Amino acid sequence: MSEDDPHERDVTLSKEKEEAEQETDEAEEAREAEAERKQEEAAEGEVEVESEQREAAAREAENPDNHRDEQPHNS
Repeated sequence: MSEDDPHERDVTLSKEKEEAEQETDEAEEAREAEAERKQEEAAEGEVEVESEQREAAAREAENPDNHRDEQPHNS
């Protein structure tokens, strides 16, 4: 490439700009995908906690006297 040729310089600069924009777009898409994955994992964790709480409540409802065998808690 001849640095004296303005057209070649403009073409090169244009290509470099497009490549930089593409890299920026790809990085943004990767960040969005990662954020979405983390949200899904968090939602799954919340569902698991809620499920465990429902199971504990169901066990308590089936046998409410079960905890009476435990020693009293001192504060």
